[in-house]
Amino acid sequence: MTKLVNKLKQVLCIIIFCNSIFAVAQSAQKEQDILFMTNGEKKEGKILSIRGNTVKFIYTGETLEYNYEKADINKIIFASGRTEIINYFGNSEPAARPSLPSERKGKIAVLPFEFISNDPSLDVNLLGEQLQADSYLSIKKYTMGLELQDPITTNNLLAKNRLLYSNLKVISPKEMAELLGVEMVVYGAANIRNTGNSTQQNGFASDNVTATSKKDGKKENANLYATEYSSNTVTTTTNYDTKISLSIFNDTGANVYAVSRNSFGSDLDAYVGTINYLVKRCPFGSKAKR
Repeated sequence: MTKLVNKLKQVLCIIIFCNSIFAVAQSAQKEQDILFMTNGEKKEGKILSIRGNTVKFIYTGETLEYNYEKADINKIIFASGRTEIINYFGNSEPAARPSLPSERKGKIAVLPFEFISNDPSLDVNLLGEQLQADSYLSIKKYTMGLELQDPITTNNLLAKNRLLYSNLKVISPKEMAELLGVEMVVYGAANIRNTGNSTQQNGFASDNVTATSKKDGKKENANLYATEYSSNTVTTTTNYDTKISLSIFNDTGANVYAVSRNSFGSDLDAYVGTINYLVKRCPFGSKAKR
């Protein structure tokens, strides 16, 4: 009986010890400070100090100290649960005031498109902005009741806030709308796949041409072209398979429109017709179901 009691005591001690370790681990996890960087990274650990333009930080389980510039930090969530905005969307200057809903009403902005392709000869940044411009023109032509923000203004605001082509999704659609000062934000993606080249041979020829005339009452044939000739040219065309996706979010973060469609045709600019088709059928488009 004594042995059994001792055994139970040992098991109970082990359970208590394990629970203590678990509680300590949980407590340590809850006590972490989290840095959200402007490039989208998240760093977990403990903030030792915030002085001037520098935040001194150590990672969880480490002792090495790091100094991070405030200009590179978006916000901090402290272990207490408090959130502090260091830079509004990465701006190196003091946080800008978010636009008010009344100021954003009826306004829409188009972001540079996410561009995906297996063709290394295509400039993803350049074409991403080209699709942005084409979508802007399509919305301008095929929608009603919206005030469009010029792509130059949109891209200028993005650049000032260090939101580049590669990291547009580090902030939420709601935050993006507030940053741009619009009610609606259009996100687009183009997947343009090079499917290979095709060749076409073109040729033309001229046959001997004869004319008939009379001389001394006799019919005579005269050659107007004495020789035959031909010329062949070969045209090489690169074919593309294109898919366009559009998503529209409002300034509350709600997704009000999301659709994708494959383009007809194999030309690189086949996406233009697809964008027009999708824009016409968006909630405020000329062919929207009402």
